[in-house]
Amino acid sequence: MMDTLITHLRALRAHGAWADARLLAAVRAADHPDPDAVRELSHVRGAQEIWLARIEGRAATLPVWPTLTVDELERAGRSVDAALEELFERLDEASLERGVSYVNTAGQQFSTPVGGILLHLLTHGQYHRGKANVALRDAGAEPVGVDYIVWLREQAAGPVVGRGAT
Repeated sequence: MMDTLITHLRALRAHGAWADARLLAAVRAADHPDPDAVRELSHVRGAQEIWLARIEGRAATLPVWPTLTVDELERAGRSVDAALEELFERLDEASLERGVSYVNTAGQQFSTPVGGILLHLLTHGQYHRGKANVALRDAGAEPVGVDYIVWLREQAAGPVVGRGAT
């Protein structure tokens, strides 16, 4: 199935991009975009950009909790997804071990291997995607299936019909 950590991380990245796109489409389909759902999805993109910037040794272009419109969220998502895809294409075993020194949002200094950062970046989004789905449901909109297993099924057989039941 997945023979290396890099292969697994690439699959998790592709799943995250797919899940973000599904949630963005659900937000757009709602009669009125739920501000809590937009806030959670904006945070996913802000956090992704901050971690990318740390790995690449540059200033981030988004804050950790950006205030974005739905259109801005879509543009930020395209940009972050392209940058992540590019980063993941360059990954090798040595790059996963490279330490990245950074100052977190609380002002504390840390150094973490790229592999650990990427695993955090990929799993952190799932928590906030779940919160976005709760916000959609609370606003009367239909939540969407963004589970990894739903993504795997779609990869194997095309889109899954229904709400994405596990």
